[in-house]
Amino acid sequence: MEDYLKEDYGVIEDEYITDETKIVSFFKDYAYEDFDCGQGYYQEENTYTCKIDDKFYQVYVLAEIGSSKQDRGERLYWVEDIKKVEYREIPKPTPKRRVEISLMITTTKEKYYSLKEFMESHEITFKENELKNEKDIL
Repeated sequence: MEDYLKEDYGVIEDEYITDETKIVSFFKDYAYEDFDCGQGYYQEENTYTCKIDDKFYQVYVLAEIGSSKQDRGERLYWVEDIKKVEYREIPKPTPKRRVEISLMITTTKEKYYSLKEFMESHEITFKENELKNEKDIL
């Protein structure tokens, strides 16, 4: 599978999903652990893209959310069950267009490292050019 399919679309290709009939059972297990739930927040639906052989499918998953009142703070949420898994075949996704932009940033040493870490964690290319006071930053 091409890198851009995972990087741009998070396409899932698993040895268990050998044909279309296994999509529902796979995503009932996979999505159950993938939903983002915790104290004061929950996610009840998500959409995935999966690949089986040369075909691509968009998979919609809806969860049943349980909750409990806490002694302190907000309610605690979790996935009780997966209520619905629907899928449809889609055309192969194309690579997303990349844009190159340049920024000139004036910052402190502490904010420099935070900014660099943030950009790298979001897979944004971070290139350092012509630092005037390189020894002060690095």
